[in-house]
Amino acid sequence: MTPMPIDDKCNPLCPLFKCARNALFVTTKSYRGRTFKVAMCRLTGGECIGGECQYASCRINSLLPNGKCAKALEKKVKPLSDEELFREMQAIEDVDTKRLR
Repeated sequence: MTPMPIDDKCNPLCPLFKCARNALFVTTKSYRGRTFKVAMCRLTGGECIGGECQYASCRINSLLPNGKCAKALEKKVKPLSDEELFREMQAIEDVDTKRLR
């Protein structure tokens, strides 16, 4: 199973999303002849608000306190190559040696 966030936000239709109160259920709604899945909450009777709910959790603990998915943010951050990392370290060392003079 892979996370399915919408942008950075946690998606209640993600297979890893879990409601601590077992109030989440998925239903289908139709709009202009098309059907789509909607996550509903039994506690409020409305649509699930996802990661903003106090009972929201993630099975792999990727839900951050602000309602974002850590796995989605992990994908956005591009890893630095060894050469780029070396250049950054060299620049920091150059600045440090200039301050000591």
